[in-house]
Amino acid sequence: MAKQTVPSELHKALITNPSSHFEHFSIKLDNGATLTGISHIPTGGSSFPNGKPLLVGHHGATCSAYTFDTSPEYTASIYSQLLGVPFVAFNRPNYVDSSGWLVDRFFEEEARWLHEYVLPALWTEFGIPNGCTSLVTLSHSMAVPIIIIAASNYSSQSPAERKYKWAGAILYGYAEVHTKHCLDTIGRDMSDPHREPHEIPPGQDEKIHTPPLKPPTMVDLMCGPAGLEPDTKLRDLVKKAFQPFLAAEATEMDGWWPQHAAKYKAGVKLPILYALAEYDWVWQGNQRNVEAFCRGFVHAPRVEGGVVEGAPHAIDLGRTSRGWWVRCFGFAIEVAEGMVVREWEGRPANFEQGGWAEEGQAST
Repeated sequence: MAKQTVPSELHKALITNPSSHFEHFSIKLDNGATLTGISHIPTGGSSFPNGKPLLVGHHGATCSAYTFDTSPEYTASIYSQLLGVPFVAFNRPNYVDSSGWLVDRFFEEEARWLHEYVLPALWTEFGIPNGCTSLVTLSHSMAVPIIIIAASNYSSQSPAERKYKWAGAILYGYAEVHTKHCLDTIGRDMSDPHREPHEIPPGQDEKIHTPPLKPPTMVDLMCGPAGLEPDTKLRDLVKKAFQPFLAAEATEMDGWWPQHAAKYKAGVKLPILYALAEYDWVWQGNQRNVEAFCRGFVHAPRVEGGVVEGAPHAIDLGRTSRGWWVRCFGFAIEVAEGMVVREWEGRPANFEQGGWAEEGQAST
């Protein structure tokens, strides 16, 4: 089982929820690396006769596992307990105190780690012991391209080759077209070498990190324009918890990924739930951007995408966060149950199975 541990000093510095119901964990991966994060295993009794998911939170750039446990009101543990679904969030490789590598190539390498080491370990440590039938990933912002590559790698394997069962992927906070405000502000922040000590995030390392975004920029990025947030304390909590920006992920976001996105999206054969925030700081929050992003998943059995009204880049910190969380957990339950039904050997044919005409022919 995963080792429940006392968080490192860096880990503890990022805790913003004083009444957290999560437990810190540290586990060894098959490649000898360390993976840290937080887990919430519901107490009591929801029954899942037809499929039970393990929902896995996968944070974006400048964040950590604690982005899913920001405050007593804005935490995944509420919905984990309510719906009886175990939730685990890990610190991505190269983040906080999870092991990594000296970053030169990024998206593909992290995706390889996820598929070969991270997701199998989480499945073994949290999925199987808690009676889960599959896992569902929940990836935010910079984590989205990485999980798409991992899902493509998973989809290319036969069931016999897979080390874990993956029922679906939830993607949010990543799109095709940036806002001009984002491009202007990042350019200004990163070209300014002057930083006050309180503006340097813990763990900043010049070898692998870019100059940090300024704290007010990070707050706007995650929470949207001032006044949009439902709780003014959230802005200070986000400011406290932000992490350094890895140089390689910043470079590959706009340089490498657009050239390879179509190939990897086409390789995904999992159900997809996608959302873009109306008030997204990074991406233009409109239906055109949603459609442009979703159209590449040509082999996914199901793709749902839309704009979440009133939401910032971190949808789970917005005014519509409760509905978003219930939607995520509900999607996870639905696709986990669907995976069990799909593998059901005694599954009956539907009423019209075999009755659809071939294209260009009349139906009989």
